[in-house]
Amino acid sequence: MGRSCHEARAPVITFQNLNAVRAGVVYLALILPFLIMACGKPGSGLTGQESRQVQGLVVEVVARDINEVETLHIRDSGGNIWAFTTEGYVGFTPAHLREHQLFGNAVTVTYQEKDGQNGRVLVAEKIAD
Repeated sequence: MGRSCHEARAPVITFQNLNAVRAGVVYLALILPFLIMACGKPGSGLTGQESRQVQGLVVEVVARDINEVETLHIRDSGGNIWAFTTEGYVGFTPAHLREHQLFGNAVTVTYQEKDGQNGRVLVAEKIAD
């Protein structure tokens, strides 16, 4: 009985194919650590900076857009005013922070201190109730 032209054949493994697989594995082993570090989010420990937290009442919110905060000012229990900027969405919209301001509900800001154009700036990473 002859073979049908629709029969599946097992792939033939040659030294050329094996060398290509080895090269791919070596390449992946070399590049993977860099990809993992590049995907680290702020505060995850991969940035080399320690995150800090402060709790207080919202004094002022300036929106970057409907979802992101440009600047946030809060007053801690000691009366100190803290000024933050952001680098993207931090868990709360500007509208939600304005509700906290209106009702006097405290927020907790997780932040890092970074170099900015005019010296050190506080960059909020996450805002929580």
